[in-house]
Amino acid sequence: MEKMIQKQYCFTFSRLKQYLKQIRHAICIINKDGRIMEGNDVFLQVTGFTYKKLIGQPFQFVIPTYRTIQQLYSDLYDQANNNQDTPDEIFYLDTMGHRRKTNVMVSQHDSETGPVFLIHFFDLIKDSALSLSQRMAQQLTSQINLGVVVLDLQANLVDISDKACEILGMESQDILNHHVNEIFDGISEEHRLIQPELLEGIKFQNRAMSWTNSKQRYDLLVDSNTLLNEQGKIVGAYVMFKDVTNMRSFEQKIERSDRLAMIGQIAAGTAHEIRNPLTSIKGFLQMFQQSFIEKGMERERTYTEIMLTEINRINSLVSEFLLLSKPRETQYQLVELDTLFEEIMPIVKGEALLHGIDVNQQLTTHLPIVVGDTELLKQVFLNICKNGIEAMGDEGALTITYNYEGNNKICINIQDNGPGIPGYIMDKIFDPFFTTKDDGTGLGLSVCQKIIHDIGGQIRVSSKGYGSTFHIILSHI
Repeated sequence: MEKMIQKQYCFTFSRLKQYLKQIRHAICIINKDGRIMEGNDVFLQVTGFTYKKLIGQPFQFVIPTYRTIQQLYSDLYDQANNNQDTPDEIFYLDTMGHRRKTNVMVSQHDSETGPVFLIHFFDLIKDSALSLSQRMAQQLTSQINLGVVVLDLQANLVDISDKACEILGMESQDILNHHVNEIFDGISEEHRLIQPELLEGIKFQNRAMSWTNSKQRYDLLVDSNTLLNEQGKIVGAYVMFKDVTNMRSFEQKIERSDRLAMIGQIAAGTAHEIRNPLTSIKGFLQMFQQSFIEKGMERERTYTEIMLTEINRINSLVSEFLLLSKPRETQYQLVELDTLFEEIMPIVKGEALLHGIDVNQQLTTHLPIVVGDTELLKQVFLNICKNGIEAMGDEGALTITYNYEGNNKICINIQDNGPGIPGYIMDKIFDPFFTTKDDGTGLGLSVCQKIIHDIGGQIRVSSKGYGSTFHIILSHI
């Protein structure tokens, strides 16, 4: 066995934690006071301790036969210097209180918090002589881009893949050996990705579920089943889930494109037929209105004013339909964003003033030139600003910022601090005819999305329960 050699190194604690993740055998960090500061996943798995229960405990919690960590370090160092050929063995305790032997090495290091000791448990490692099926199972939980969770008979989580940790938004050390009810505490049972009832023989295949962690929402296909021993008795269960978010998003884009194409066909075929009679009706109503004014017929004048307002509303609706018609050849031009915002900001600020809203414009006077259509881009920015202002009611602030992204992209961010967009309608706001306004047509954001997509840009929205931010991403030169 390789003997311990005393060396002094200086590491940051975060670097030591990263080092622990690379090691294939069990290892833990002890501070100078003999308290356990960290243990890697292998240590948690083979001993059965939870991370929360382990961290902060005196090292005698695991190694009971030594009074101080310095004594353990000194004894092993003396054995190494005496050139003993026998392994350095000690007793350790697992979570059940069982005493077991293992070969160890202790090394001392300097960190920003003072000296620390690393205890290597060389025997506490997953079997390296694995069968092909065992190697496949190990890869499922370590390398393959698949969420895998394994439960024991008590519904404690005993193994988890890296992808599962990413989707759950949790660290493996925080949930290993914890009961699933503890892991998902505070989440209603119907929304839990993993449930203890799996151990009762409940299984499913390709079950569509969604999961949202603190950073991202995922669409998943979930499989689950029980694990049986040689006698056919249940000894555990597993859950596997595949991230199909991108596939689902692609399907939704196709569906939305189909709906827009259908609306475009209807609009192209009927817009002129609607507008022609409306033009005649509007003309005669304007004549009637003038006559009513001259004759002092105030009540009749009011009626014609209402009718003219509604006709203008119909005309506006037809115009939005036409923007959703069959794709036209995009006329690209160079657009100076500085000039564009100079022209639209007085309109935005005027609208905000009417609603008691503050406008915070955090844009420099040296914005890049983008490729697009000036008038259509004005329509997009004005529409989204107007939506944000209306969402805030009678008070709040509209903030316009920007940031650069890779591949010559600039992102214009329009943020309000209104009530936000509920998660259950987030995927619908760009759908034609979907609206939460009593007098809305549900076409405004669909039109904005089409304009941005036609010029090769992207439009996204984010909302975290308080306020919403629209991100318009354009190519610049």
